[in-house]
This record gives sequence, C-alpha cells and structure tokens, in this order.
Amino acid sequence: MLTCLALVAFNVTALGDISKMSSDIEAEARALATVETVSPELMQRLEAFSADAQQLSASLRGAGVGQDMPCIFQGIANDAMERAGEFAAADTQEEQDAAFMNLRVLMDDTVMLAPMAAAAAADRAEERNVAFR
Repeated sequence: MLTCLALVAFNVTALGDISKMSSDIEAEARALATVETVSPELMQRLEAFSADAQQLSASLRGAGVGQDMPCIFQGIANDAMERAGEFAAADTQEEQDAAFMNLRVLMDDTVMLAPMAAAAAADRAEERNVAFR
C-alpha cells in the first residue's frame, strides 16, 4: 500500500513539474521566436532553452511517458544547440537570416508540442492512478 501511495505521490509531483516545465518552455519559445538580433544574450538563452528541453525530456522519460515525447524534446534540445551553432558560424546577413528562419521554425514547433508533452504526462499519471484503484 505504501508503495502505491509513493508512486501516486511521485506522479502528482512529476506531473506538476512537467506541466510547469512545459509551460516555461512554451513561453520561452514564444519569446525566442521574436528575437531579431544575434547577441551573447541570445546564445545564452539558446543554451538555457536547450538545457530546459533536455530536462523536460528526462522528466517525461522518468514519468513513464511514451517514447515519442521524450525523444522529441531531446531533439528540440539538440536542435537549439544547432541553431546556436548556425548563429555563431553566420558570416553574412543571408546566413544570419537563414539561422533566424530555422530558429523560428524550431520555436513554432516547440510552442505546438509543449502542451502535448504536458497532456501526455497527465494522461500517463491518470493511467497509473486508474491502475492503483
């Protein structure tokens, strides 16, 4: 019985964490999609965004959410670092414009997927709660 209660408590905590992480990542993606200037701050924000996406991926995996969502957010984390690399390597305005276009596509995808991650975690928690009844 205590094991069941511990698992339910873990699910509620993990769900709350995942929901907040998903909301935070969505908000930052919306903000990053509006950036128009390459700066050290942008590079730092991309690194932090990548780390947050990686943490969300690990949390989704830890909560038992199916393979797709953890893999998707690991990919988003990797892609964010690739976007940072594109900015660092951009020598021309054309290359910089392409990097911004790629950044916006990634951020738009993240805005769409973040709520799905929270929903998938909620679904998984509900499945576990039903199993314990």
